[in-house]
Amino acid sequence: MTPSNKAISAIFGVFFLESAVLGNWIPRIPDFKMNLGLSDAALGLCLLSVPLGTIVGLLVAGRILDRTGLRQGCQIFLPAWALSLLLPPFAQTQIVFMLSLFISGIAVGLVEVAMNTEADRLEQSLGKRIMSRCHGFWSLGSLVGALTGGLLAHAGMSVKLHFVLVMPVIALLGIWMATRLPVVKDEPATGQSTSDALFRLPSRFVLLLCVMPMGVMVVEGAFIDWSAVFVKSVLDASPLLIGIIYSFFAIVMAAVRLFGDAIGDRYEAKLIVQVSGVSAAVGIAIFALSTSELMAMVGAAISGMGVAIVYPLAITAAARRPGSAADNVAAITMISFSAFLLAPPLIGFVSEWLGLRMALLMLAPIALTSALLASEVSKE
Repeated sequence: MTPSNKAISAIFGVFFLESAVLGNWIPRIPDFKMNLGLSDAALGLCLLSVPLGTIVGLLVAGRILDRTGLRQGCQIFLPAWALSLLLPPFAQTQIVFMLSLFISGIAVGLVEVAMNTEADRLEQSLGKRIMSRCHGFWSLGSLVGALTGGLLAHAGMSVKLHFVLVMPVIALLGIWMATRLPVVKDEPATGQSTSDALFRLPSRFVLLLCVMPMGVMVVEGAFIDWSAVFVKSVLDASPLLIGIIYSFFAIVMAAVRLFGDAIGDRYEAKLIVQVSGVSAAVGIAIFALSTSELMAMVGAAISGMGVAIVYPLAITAAARRPGSAADNVAAITMISFSAFLLAPPLIGFVSEWLGLRMALLMLAPIALTSALLASEVSKE
């Protein structure tokens, strides 16, 4: 294997493993809800802890990665993200559960910036697009993790045993995969810093670009945290079918992302985002209105197509804007990824008031905002 192929396979592996952690979490959310006796609103409040922790991680990510470098950042924070999810299954109260999720949120924020900035650095050094394929492997990891979690839940394995068996394995694989990333001598790992401050806010160069992906990312976040609850409580699906329905979303998203670099070479970024925003809106509407498992699968597949490419395109655009690449990536991740994480708890609050079906349906017009801001992805 040539050095460039080794580097590409390593960054693909990092993305895959990072999302495999999340994938294992998805089908077990109903178990946490039941074990702690949480209402939809209470679950939403608990899930809010993840984006709050993520925001903290993203605010400090640029400065921390300046000190560790991108490769070491992946080596540290990828396993930390996996191991942090050993804490929630042992929480006996809602407060402890929220605190453990807050810690997980910090870890995922740091690894998100490290791996996305490293992907852009490799993309520029190799002179070819790889960002969309990186996120394709992220989707594959999410798919494999969700199927694993769904099968183990279907088999009756407790969440504690599931996570104790799986998360340390992912952590060890993460260390090994991140070690395969190329060493950059005398690396300013993340670009030139403009300040010694630990906390950095988005610059004017990326502000609207940061907002652009939010519409489709709320749809993605909704599928990750609420699709399982929806098909279980509204459609009365089995744990295995829960994993299968989410898999339709993840498979289509992964397939589009794996071909996304070629799509980006052929079509204008603005057009891709416009089509994606409309697809995400249509897909989540079909899913929310579904009266059968088959209809839910169709809605999940269309939504997966809609959310697939927007975020990778935005990450690449942000890394090329003026200023530190890591700061720009941290900024877009903080705003758009926080929307991805904030949507699920907000859905819980709305669901308590209007019902889960209506709460998900309300995401359709929000998804269209990405299409309206599509021109931001083409600006220099």
